[in-house]
Amino acid sequence: MRSLLMKNPVIGVGNYLGLFWKAVIWTGIAIVSLWLLIYVRLVKPYFMQKKPYLVEAVIPQRGNVWNLVLRPRGHGGIHFQPGQFAWITLEISPFRMREHPFYFASSAEKCDRIEFGIKALGDFTKTIKDVKPGTKAFLDGPYGVFTTDRYENTAGFVFIAGGIGITPIISMLFTLAERKDERPLLLIYASKTWEDITYREEIAALKDKLDLTVIHVLKEPPEDRSGETGYVDQELLKRYIPKRPATRNYFICAVPKMMDQVERALHDLEVPVTNIHMEHYNLV
Repeated sequence: MRSLLMKNPVIGVGNYLGLFWKAVIWTGIAIVSLWLLIYVRLVKPYFMQKKPYLVEAVIPQRGNVWNLVLRPRGHGGIHFQPGQFAWITLEISPFRMREHPFYFASSAEKCDRIEFGIKALGDFTKTIKDVKPGTKAFLDGPYGVFTTDRYENTAGFVFIAGGIGITPIISMLFTLAERKDERPLLLIYASKTWEDITYREEIAALKDKLDLTVIHVLKEPPEDRSGETGYVDQELLKRYIPKRPATRNYFICAVPKMMDQVERALHDLEVPVTNIHMEHYNLV
């Protein structure tokens, strides 16, 4: 029987549609698939086109990072939670389906001027610095659950970032500052050199607005600077995280190798798995 179905696929169709309930299921799957195709190709781009943005500026940051600044044109802007991301289409129509995902790098309290932190790594991201003010942009989003807004009842937060992984975390810090949050915050930020620390000045300024402790961990520190060096390992974390680690929620964003190491270390330090939130920063 099996060989017969393989030789004649038309006979095999009857095996899947012979019963009424099977026909209903397959018809439903076909309808849902068709609707998803129509939504992605036509409906979503249509609504994106109705809410355009204009590039206000492209601001250079340390670590070969650029902040793409957008202003909504003719609408109130996008409402997002700190730590989320959106898909961006620049210059061309959203119907062209050439989107790129980036994290918000500004406060969620300011929807009339939004920023995205973009590191020049890939073919597209290396061209961000050349985008001219006035360029039209379209956004699809926001997306993601890597956000402090989901854990309002926690006693405080611990942020652990590596390199460009600071982008969603800086959005969280800016938002907490706008809301005048008074909870204790700890930021452990790993960078290659002192000059590579993206948003270094902005982070220093946030210490005046928040109960924020900042620990920079440098792989290649300057000779005249003291502080943490090397990698974010268990011994380093043990020195800085609270003695009652379960009272905090931990947000980690870095390259996979660093995230795996930090996750294991936190588990060994008895941080509950439900308190650890990770975001792999692989999108460029």
